[in-house]
Amino acid sequence: MTERERRTGDPELDRIMSEFRANSQEYAGVMTGIGDVVGQAASRDDKIRVRVSASGQLLGLHLDPRAMRLASHELTETIMELSRQATEDAARRVVELTRPYLETDGR
Repeated sequence: MTERERRTGDPELDRIMSEFRANSQEYAGVMTGIGDVVGQAASRDDKIRVRVSASGQLLGLHLDPRAMRLASHELTETIMELSRQATEDAARRVVELTRPYLETDGR
C-alpha cells in the first residue's frame, strides 16, 4: 500500500479519500487532454492554414507561395479571420472535452 492509499480506519473517510483520488486522476487526464487541443482553420483554397492551441496561441501558419499574390491587407485580413476561426475551433473542442464534467443534472 502506498502512502497515498493509506487507510484511516474510518470507512466513510476512506471512501471519500478514495473517491477524491479517483476524481483527481480523472481531472488530471482532462487537463492533459485540454493541453493537447489544437484548433485549425484553412482558407477555401487551402493556400492559408492556421493552427492554434487551446488558449489561442499560434502554433502554425502555412502560407502557400501563391497566397503571397494577395494584396497585403487581404492577406492580413485572411490570416486574422482564420486565426479567429481556429481559436473558435479550439474552444469548441475544449467544450466537447469538458462537457461531461460541467453538465448538471438539474440540481
